Amino acid sequence: MSKGKVLLVLYEGGKHAEEQEKLLGCIENELGIRNFIEEQGYVLVTTIDKDPEPTSTVDRELKDAEIVITTPFFPAYISRNRITEAPNLKLCVTAGVGSDHLDLEAANERKITVTEVTGSNVVSVAEHVMATILVLIRNYNGGHQQAINGEWDIAGVAKNEYDLEDKIISTVGAGRIGYRVLERLVAFNPKKLLYYDYQELPAEAINRLNEASKLFNGRGDIVQRVEKLEDMVAQSDVVTINCPLHKDSRGLFNKSLFPT
Repeated sequence: MSKGKVLLVLYEGGKHAEEQEKLLGCIENELGIRNFIEEQGYVLVTTIDKDPEPTSTVDRELKDAEIVITTPFFPAYISRNRITEAPNLKLCVTAGVGSDHLDLEAANERKITVTEVTGSNVVSVAEHVMATILVLIRNYNGGHQQAINGEWDIAGVAKNEYDLEDKIISTVGAGRIGYRVLERLVAFNPKKLLYYDYQELPAEAINRLNEASKLFNGRGDIVQRVEKLEDMVAQSDVVTINCPLHKDSRGLFNKSLFPT
C-alpha cells in the first residue's frame, strides 16, 4: 500500500524532450524524480491537463493527493477552491521559484507547506533581464519589425535608440536576482546604479560593485540606495523590477507613479 499520491504538473516536451534529456521540466522527463518518489513508497501521477477548473485532470487527481509539484512557467493554479477540494494536501512545491500561482492565504489556513527551489534560476533570470534591457534601449524590436515589413527607415529606429553607458539604472529589489543584475550592469559603465529595497545591501556587496566600476570604468561610488520609489523613478533612465509578486508589491507601479 502506497504512502500517498504526488501530483506532478508539467508541460509537454514532444520531440525536444527526446533530443535533450536535460529538459527535466517537461512531462516526458518528469524532473528526473519518478524513481525517487516511487522508492519512497508514493504514487507519482503526471499530467499536462491543468485547465479549466474544476474539470481538468489536475482537479480530479488533486482530490486525494498529498503533494502537488508544478512549475513557474507552466503553473497549475492552486486556488482556494482547489485547496478546499483536496483534504489530504500537505505540500505544494514550485519546481523553480515564485508562488503567485498559489493561494497562500488559503494554504496557510490549512497549514499546507509551500516551498520552492530558492536560487535555482537566479543567473538565468539576471541574464534575461540584461537581454530585455538591451532589446528595449537599443530599440531592437522596432528595427526587427521594419526588417520583417521590408522597410528601411534608419531615423525611425535611431530616434528611439540609446546607449546604456552613462545612464542611471535602477532595480526594485536587490536580492539574489537584483544584485546579479547590478553586477552585470557595471560592464556598461553606468553613471549610477540605484536600488530600492526594504533593507540595505551589505557594505561588502556595495564595495564590490563600486570597486569593479572604479577598476573598469574609472569611477566608483556609483551604487546608491533610494528609500522612496518616486525619487528613484524620477531620476532613472532604466528601471528593472526584480522583486517577488505579493500583496505589498502588486500594483507597486501604476499610472500615478508616472505623471504626464
